[in-house]
Amino acid sequence: MHMYMTGASGRNGSLALAQVLERGHTVTALVRNPASLPAHANLTVLEGSPLRQADVERALSTPVRADAVIGTLSLARTSGSPFAPLRADTTADFMSRATRTLLAAVDAVYGAGDKTKTTPKIVINSTLGAGDSWSSMGWAFRLLFSQTPMRFGVADHNVVDRLVRESGRRFVLARAARLTEQKRDEDPVAAVKVLPDNGKGLGVADAITRQSLALWLVVAAEQDSWDGKSPVLIN
Repeated sequence: MHMYMTGASGRNGSLALAQVLERGHTVTALVRNPASLPAHANLTVLEGSPLRQADVERALSTPVRADAVIGTLSLARTSGSPFAPLRADTTADFMSRATRTLLAAVDAVYGAGDKTKTTPKIVINSTLGAGDSWSSMGWAFRLLFSQTPMRFGVADHNVVDRLVRESGRRFVLARAARLTEQKRDEDPVAAVKVLPDNGKGLGVADAITRQSLALWLVVAAEQDSWDGKSPVLIN
């Protein structure tokens, strides 16, 4: 299977890229700095921007047309904290702008026929709080997500959610719960529990490791079990 990845040099994206390669797939990554990714026989690295349609069209068709897209873009912040302000070189609508560009590029490369049958499937690293999963969060988390800089990410993910659904393309929107780090790299990746789109059954302390999320994104691209869904993911 050949995949196209956005955000492959980021925290979640680099882990997802490693899983794509470990599972024997080929992948094309579009990044601003090609030196940010390690060399691999199954990896094609292209320099460019997810906001430029010509760059995305080239990435979707190099070296062959992609069977699936894995999107792990996020809003750039001044630090690794989710509460940190956005960086001056990003905008609060970066993810939705990139999604509009992606969808236009997909239509240009694959055509606008029966979109449910033509490739690629689009798998997006979304977030808990997007769409109808908002109501599953406790009041404290809703306060954090609405009164801190985290609100920018939720708002833009909501737009991404709408754009992808309205595109008519096959999709999976992975609404990841609170992200944590796996204690040791050598430990096996923890199993993922898949909750409904609205997050029913979510506990106040539920979370998911970035490593678990990364593997699940790749499996979602490989399989059709979650096509057309936006499940909430926890460990």
